[in-house]
Amino acid sequence: MIHHIYEHYHMHVKELIPLGPYKSFWIRNKIYVLVPIGEMEEEVLVEMKKLSDYMNQQGDITVATFVPTIHGYYVSEIEEQNYCLLKGMRALERHATSLGSELSIFHKRGAFFPEEIEQLSRIGEWKALWEKRLDQLEKFWQSQVMNHPTDVFDQLFIESFPYYLGVAENAIQYVVDTEMDDTPQMTDAATICQERFTPLLWHQTKRLKLPFDWVYDHPTRDMAELIRYMMIEKKKDWEQTIVQFVTDYERNYSLSSFGWRLLFARLLFPLHYFETVERYYQTGNEEQKSIYRDRLEAILHDVNRSEQFMKHFYGSLRLPVDKLGIRKLDWLS
Repeated sequence: MIHHIYEHYHMHVKELIPLGPYKSFWIRNKIYVLVPIGEMEEEVLVEMKKLSDYMNQQGDITVATFVPTIHGYYVSEIEEQNYCLLKGMRALERHATSLGSELSIFHKRGAFFPEEIEQLSRIGEWKALWEKRLDQLEKFWQSQVMNHPTDVFDQLFIESFPYYLGVAENAIQYVVDTEMDDTPQMTDAATICQERFTPLLWHQTKRLKLPFDWVYDHPTRDMAELIRYMMIEKKKDWEQTIVQFVTDYERNYSLSSFGWRLLFARLLFPLHYFETVERYYQTGNEEQKSIYRDRLEAILHDVNRSEQFMKHFYGSLRLPVDKLGIRKLDWLS
């Protein structure tokens, strides 16, 4: 692989070092990362490049930028696979701030991107995407019910789905009501988000941010996914960690009532349940099936705690819900 890098980029590479799931190498104070891109469409890559260039120009040195080949292309074929090469600064961890603070500054910068984003945009699409996912799983559930299965996972799924159907419908309705009753403010502008934000994402690449993780969406997407991760993992003092994360975030980029409501809706949507069930039925690997079986059991075991968390969510953050005109859900009160 090293001689291919020289062939495409005229760079002398001594060794390739793992960086999270990627291969990387260093040249002086720069780190270069090889990212396999599969069959990614050119229009998507163009948007990612525009966004990463923009963030870099705005002074975000934690964002990796695309490196062209010696022929001026941004995709190279190495060992029958398509790759992009990205470069960033080394030793970013020295300048680390809290995750909430770092994320809010990142969102604030990304919100001022001056061009239209189409391929990566998910703004305003939650309702439609959730409805589609819900319909698909409901049809599958109906077919499973007809089969009268004896498998443990099948039975757990059949018994639990009606509850999660109700929760998902509530989340969808909460988005609908928010869009009808409330008005988006400046901080509700679409910005650069991660497809799925967890504390591991930036940690595994030593705080280097790669545009391949990005979508263009409402900032509460990242906040909700990080909080969901903390809820599921339940590390020591997880509830205080969530409050601290939100407090740190709000210091730089405060949420409107519209934003708070979207955050609540996304947290309410039982994404972890949907993913666990979908992945169980998609994999043929028995070891993987066993992991998803354990995960579903853990989710079902945690139902009451999840409900309590959502019930007290606004209160734990000391939000003046009446003043902001935020509606609570009757079934959670």
